[in-house]
Amino acid sequence: MDDLLALARLDAGVEPDRTLLDLGALARAESRRRQARVPVVVDADPDVPVLGNRLQLARAVVNLLANADRHASGKVLVTVRARGGKAVLTVTDDGPGVPPGERDRIFDRFTRLDAARSRDAGGSGLGLPIAREIANRHGGTLVVEDAPDGGAAFVLTLPLADQTAHEQDAGRRWARA
Repeated sequence: MDDLLALARLDAGVEPDRTLLDLGALARAESRRRQARVPVVVDADPDVPVLGNRLQLARAVVNLLANADRHASGKVLVTVRARGGKAVLTVTDDGPGVPPGERDRIFDRFTRLDAARSRDAGGSGLGLPIAREIANRHGGTLVVEDAPDGGAAFVLTLPLADQTAHEQDAGRRWARA
């Protein structure tokens, strides 16, 4: 039900408030909040600023963590880096990966691959589409690639915020997750 409500809000096109966030701090906070089936390691550079809606970005991170946890064999790794004017959050699992021919389809609403259905009776097929829509709404992208050591790597890329200019314009301080 939560997923359907999130989609309805996203489809309505209402732009939520945005604030300056540290993407690494957000990833660490969300990974600590959830009960994981396998160990989750977060390796985040300090101060990776993005301008976004905290609730939406947290939902995207949680959806990526839940997906990785569902498919991982033994571990999940989350990395957050600032690269070339972009904030890059990568959630990697050591599971079976996503076949190249299915990589776009998994972002379609209600899509669940046969392997996912056999491993997990839960899930709605909405988590990844919601995460991608949130990325798009924040001027970013979400793609899936092969993980270096097998498995899947979901790569969320967002524009890197200019923290100094934003603080001067908005008169705000960093929002720490």
